[in-house]
Amino acid sequence: MSFAVLLAGAYFKPFLTLLSGFICAILVVIFHYFIFYSTSDCQIDYQQRRLVRFEVVETYSDKSPYYLKANLKSIESCPATIRPTPFAMLSISSDKPVVSGDEISASLKLKRYRSVKNFYSFDRERQALLERIFYKGRSVGEITYLDHHTNTSLRDRYLKYINKITANSRLQWLYYALLTGDKSKISYENNNQLRELGLSHLLAISGLHIGLIYAVGFFSSKWLLRVSHLPIRQSFQLNNIFALFGFSCSFIYVYLSGFIVSASRALVMLGCYLVIYNLGKNPLRWRSILYALCIVLLIDPFAMLNPGLYFSFIAVTIIFLLTRNTLDVRLGFLNRFVQLFQIQCALFIGLLPLSLYYFNGTSIIGLLINLIAVPLVGLLILPLLIFYSLLSILFDITSLLSLVDSVLYFSYQLLLSIPHDWRWFPFNKFDFSLLVISYSTLLILLFCPNKYVCLIPICIYAVDFKLQPKAQFQLDVFDVGHGLMVMVSANNKAIIYDLGPQYFGRYDYIRRVLLQSIRKQQLSVVATVISHLDNDHSGGLASWQLAGYAETLSIFHPKGLEESCKTNSLTLEAVKINSFHADDSRDNRNDLSCLLKITRLNYSVLLTGDISTAAETKLIENGVDLQSTVLLSPHHGSNTSSSNRFINAVEPEVVIHSSAYQGQWLFPHPDVVKRYNEHHIRQFSTAELGHIRIKFYEDNYRIEFAREQESYWFEQD
Repeated sequence: MSFAVLLAGAYFKPFLTLLSGFICAILVVIFHYFIFYSTSDCQIDYQQRRLVRFEVVETYSDKSPYYLKANLKSIESCPATIRPTPFAMLSISSDKPVVSGDEISASLKLKRYRSVKNFYSFDRERQALLERIFYKGRSVGEITYLDHHTNTSLRDRYLKYINKITANSRLQWLYYALLTGDKSKISYENNNQLRELGLSHLLAISGLHIGLIYAVGFFSSKWLLRVSHLPIRQSFQLNNIFALFGFSCSFIYVYLSGFIVSASRALVMLGCYLVIYNLGKNPLRWRSILYALCIVLLIDPFAMLNPGLYFSFIAVTIIFLLTRNTLDVRLGFLNRFVQLFQIQCALFIGLLPLSLYYFNGTSIIGLLINLIAVPLVGLLILPLLIFYSLLSILFDITSLLSLVDSVLYFSYQLLLSIPHDWRWFPFNKFDFSLLVISYSTLLILLFCPNKYVCLIPICIYAVDFKLQPKAQFQLDVFDVGHGLMVMVSANNKAIIYDLGPQYFGRYDYIRRVLLQSIRKQQLSVVATVISHLDNDHSGGLASWQLAGYAETLSIFHPKGLEESCKTNSLTLEAVKINSFHADDSRDNRNDLSCLLKITRLNYSVLLTGDISTAAETKLIENGVDLQSTVLLSPHHGSNTSSSNRFINAVEPEVVIHSSAYQGQWLFPHPDVVKRYNEHHIRQFSTAELGHIRIKFYEDNYRIEFAREQESYWFEQD
């Protein structure tokens, strides 16, 4: 692409401006990355202890070991740089409570921040990059409390104030998000409900909120000047003063919201609009949108990684297309309502591809709900909240909020009574290529005189989809750190093997990884197998049962999970699944692991739990058929397993190690890796490659890795 633009710029003068902008964009991205988004020049060795001074930003657990976000002030043997200090996620063992604001000196083992990477799941590494969280670490010695800092910034005090005056309301999360832009109080369930109702966008501080604050500032300053009777010269441009005051109010509001992308975009666009209007240009043309986009990306080009940027700019573009007569005061109520309905329909169609791509579905009822919700929030609820937050400084008017809260809570419960099938339409087969095809088709329909041309991208996608070969069955080895979670699927049916670990007594990978993958692929779970009850294999059991899959355990565990799995056979759409175990008489839970062998056509997969060399020997002596195409290495690649005799019995072509990146036990063990290499067997580790997926076809198989899907150079290892 760079060469094409350079060549075009050399021969066609109109491309010189494009070429200059292209080079400028590259320089801006490089500058931002190396100043704000790259790790320091300090080489971090995880095996080396370093004395680190840090300030606690936020804690996520209330007992030791404390899991927290910290701002690293200094790192032993690392020179100070001009870059802003980086953040890290730390696990700190301490007898004293660790709270936000503590400044601590501790001996830590640090490593580069790296999270699990799975298909269809939230990308925590990318989010950490945007938040400048560069390291992970844990304390390995005594810690010293140096000081405690009380956050006294205006934004922190504002957040505490809003939290205080809305504390006793049932919809506090709604008021808090509208007034601060902070969505941390919105639960996972409430977030899903808002998305299903098509109301999530109302909680993002955007043009609706910024425009309202600007209008309040503009007209209040105009009213104050009128009632003050100050003598003003006739040549003085009062409208500029009113506009500046309104813009200042909007700027303060955006600052208090933490300069989130949607709010910053709206503020910049408002500024561009005012400047263009003041210069006598037409403010409703594309200038304000293009200038705002350029300024937002100059300030932070990595905002392009935030889906909100695309939603907000596409939404504003659609509104600009349909509101050429917005400034016409002669429009009556009926015409305004018709225009609002047209805008809602256009926004629904224009944002539909993005919604399907990012959220795997769209809200059906949201088209109608927004006809009431948008004016209600923009013209009534938000002004009342602003009025309430200002008056609460002087008076106690919680009764006013209680009244509004009761009405809104009742209305919200009515909305939740709408059947789920009416609220949300799932569509899980929407990939990036279909996103590009959708917007290409929409652009052709809007701007191309010959509308039939839009059939070209549709036909290209249809032919490509038709020619794609269909896998006979599929193996998914999820990236869950030190643990195991596997899914075997065929023709929309699946069997689950192990449920991964649980951390801090509450976090597991069921809801955000396994269930997401099941929904995305539209699978029906037939059976669940737990190899054994170690936390790293069964930590997600409670969440799995809570999700409604408890009955799937009965096929292979009819007597409960305390006993070894039942030797059983199951056919999953022509895929044969056999369960067995080593039947070792020793009291060793690892060696009692339930094993599965999955067979279809000429391919087979062997799942081995945590069996040791003793169990491997027992299986071989019992004459169990172990030969398989793909082997899941026993015990995550521990040197207590994967004996040469076992490798010879299985004769795999591919071995997968499910292990953590630079984990405590550093699996797979180098000796194990060496043994497989000596047998010329290909090895892949979830620690290095993330989620590993193998698709088996009639005459071959294809291996896919989640980390190879990373398309940006700064995300590559």
